[in-house]
Formats: sequence, C-alpha cells, structure tokens
Amino acid sequence: LLGGAGQTVLLAAQYGQWPALRRRVVKQWWTVCLGLGIGLWLLTDQAQAQTDSSRQRIMQRFFPYAEGTPQVAGVRPGMTLDSTNVSAAAAVLPPEILSYIGAGDFSIGVQETTNLPTRQAFLDATLQHAEGVVVGEDILQNYVSGLPFPILEADDPQAGLKAVWNLRYRDQGDTSQMWAINALLNDSGTIERSERFSFLMLYGMHRPDPAWNVAQWERHGVFSKNYSLMLEPSDMEGNQLVGITYDNDAQPHEQWAYDPQSRRTRKVVYNPYVSPERGVLLIEDRSGFLGYIADYEWTFVEEKVVLAPGPIKADKPTWGGKANWYPVDPWELRRAVVVEGKPKGAHPMYSRRVLYMDVQTAMPLYALTYGHDGKHKRTFLVVPRHPEYDPWDNKEWFAQVAAQGSIDYQLQRANTFEIYKILINRPMSANKFSVMTLLLEGK
Repeated sequence: LLGGAGQTVLLAAQYGQWPALRRRVVKQWWTVCLGLGIGLWLLTDQAQAQTDSSRQRIMQRFFPYAEGTPQVAGVRPGMTLDSTNVSAAAAVLPPEILSYIGAGDFSIGVQETTNLPTRQAFLDATLQHAEGVVVGEDILQNYVSGLPFPILEADDPQAGLKAVWNLRYRDQGDTSQMWAINALLNDSGTIERSERFSFLMLYGMHRPDPAWNVAQWERHGVFSKNYSLMLEPSDMEGNQLVGITYDNDAQPHEQWAYDPQSRRTRKVVYNPYVSPERGVLLIEDRSGFLGYIADYEWTFVEEKVVLAPGPIKADKPTWGGKANWYPVDPWELRRAVVVEGKPKGAHPMYSRRVLYMDVQTAMPLYALTYGHDGKHKRTFLVVPRHPEYDPWDNKEWFAQVAAQGSIDYQLQRANTFEIYKILINRPMSANKFSVMTLLLEGK
C-alpha cells in the first residue's frame, strides 16, 4: 500500500490531477495506518492471551488440587490395601509395587490427598522467568530461578529431559541443616549397620531472590555446596566431606574428604555408581536421581494419578512389612509425571530407571530400576514431610524429603534413610564449605 501511494503521487504530478488524487492518497495513507494499528492491536492482544494462558497453566501446575483431589474408583481414604484387595489399585500403582503388595510383602492405608504449597517467592520466580528457558543436556540457557519448565507437553520430544531438570531445580530452599540416620537391613529385618550424620546444604545460584546468591560461587558456576560430618558409629566418627555441584552438568562434581585417623584431607573422585557403606543404593539413587543428567536418555512416559507415600507428621516414618523394609504410614493419590531414563553408555548395574515425580512440587515420589537382564531390581520409595509438622520453628516451608526406603529384591537387602531434624533457611556462611573447614574442625 505504501508503494502504491507513492506511485499515485508521481502520476498526479505528471498529469496535473493533484487535487483529486491528493484525496485518494490521503485515504490510502489512512487505510495503511488503520491497518497497521489493527494489526498491532491484534498481535498485542494475541500475545497477552498467550501470556494469560501460560500463567493459568503454571498456576494449575502449582495448585493441581484447587478444584478437588483425585478420585479413583475402588481407592478411597480410610481403606487398607493388602493382598486381598490390591487389584483395586491397579490403575494407580506400578505393576512391580502391585505385585509385592499382592505377595503379602506389605500393606498400606490410604489418606486424603495433601496440598503441598510452594513458597510464594519460588512461584513468583517461576512466573517471571520460565518463559524463554532453553533446555540442554549440560546446562540450561536463560534460566534464572524458579521451576524452569512448569509446562510439559506430552508430544514434546524433550519433555522427559525437561522433567528431570525440574527435579534438579525444584524448590529446596536456600539453606538447610539436617540430621539423619541411614541403616542397612537384611531379609530378617536385622540392622546390619547404621550411620548417623549431620548434613549442610547451601545453594549459591538460582535462588528466588538473586540478591541471596553467593556472588563468588555464581562467578564460578557453583550451583551448590554440601558438608557432612559423621557422628556414629565410632569407627567412622569425625569423618567429614565437602562436595561441590556445578550448574553445568558436564562439569564433574568435586569432593574433599577428611580422615580423623590420619588427620589428612584429600580430594576424592565423585562416582555416582558407588554404593556407600555397602548399601543397596547408588549415590545417583538418592532423592529419585542425583546422577549426571547427560548420562541418560530421558523419555516422557505420561502424566497420571498414582498412589504414593503421603507426607508424615512426625520426625521419622513408620517402617513395616517384610523385614521392616517399607514405609507404611498412609499413602495418598497424587498427580505425577512419569519419566524413563536409559543409560547412554555402560552402566555397572542398570539398564533403565523409571522416575515418578510429583506434579505439584517436582519432588520424587518413587523410582524403579532394572538390571541388565531386564528384570526389576530395586525400588526407591520417598516419604515427604507434612507442611503442618514443624517442631523446629522454621519460618518457611518447602516440599522436603523426610525419608527414603531402598529395596534390592535380588540381594534381599534394604536401606532405610530418615531425616529426623531439619533447619531451613537459617543464616549460613559460605566459608563453612571449604577444605580449611575440614582441617579446622577435624579431630
């Protein structure tokens, strides 16, 4: 239209018809301006509608039970599922867990679904920063804070990978100090060995409030650091460990250990395939998955309602069933994202793993792993903490792991891990996570 108006002006000047054609030119210019205005308005309106739709879907992600809790025929709060009636839960339990209940290994009560609210700061950060985050195997582009991928599309070939990044960057607070017990049980329920330790975690990057990031760590790409001190048994008392996790998943984690016997500190190789203290879980089996994301090919399986261990109002769960391997506090129906991971290279133990992650919190619910023969080998059951239980006077709450049961059906052994005390978002010095700390505090 602009080109046509220019040609009209030239013709008018050539043939002396300027007065009549001037009106036509003006009319054409008004048409152009009106068209551009309407187009811009439509584009702006469409963009606003898309923004509003995305915001609504994000809110539904964090408040999935706002319009009611999941209802599944045959599964209701107050009932007990055991070998006589477990078939009623066939739609909401993996076949493997279903089979162990059917065999009489354990039974579970069912409770009403619990709302596990997200910190407002984390929700606000997600709404502000989620748009534009680009997925990658090693590191995310344009990621600032909050949940990086609150909207997962089943037909997105990268949905599985995005879900695992959500697991890593879910809200875990800014700092935490925990006291925990880890026990190894045999097939008669006897505790063969147990350890008690304290554990500190400090996040240096991607906090909801960027002002709380640790500037020096951020410059070096350090996502978090952790410190652990062994309290029991006596032959391990005083052992310390400092670990570093980098934001770039391709950069190997680093660890330094202090041995009180030799009074020396040494750098140790981080190996996610190690089973600490001869247990039945690998380091990467903790909290659903703590390995290198890029070591697996991740596939989105589905989003569905599952029956999973419910949050407990206690400092530790109730263990029961066969050899006291299972968390038997009431379970509940929750919306979950199911993802399958297959190792890209040789794995010493697994051919694949299946993760079940909570839609509302992105925390793990349980995981299943399979040996190289294709048979189910291990089950990992995660128990969350209830938001109403806080004997430690924490000022904030986020969805947290209270315990994990790890069962190896081929070895007939199990690990029970429980956090019996946790302090959240208390002031913590970055200097605590240094090699010098190991030397200064070592016995």
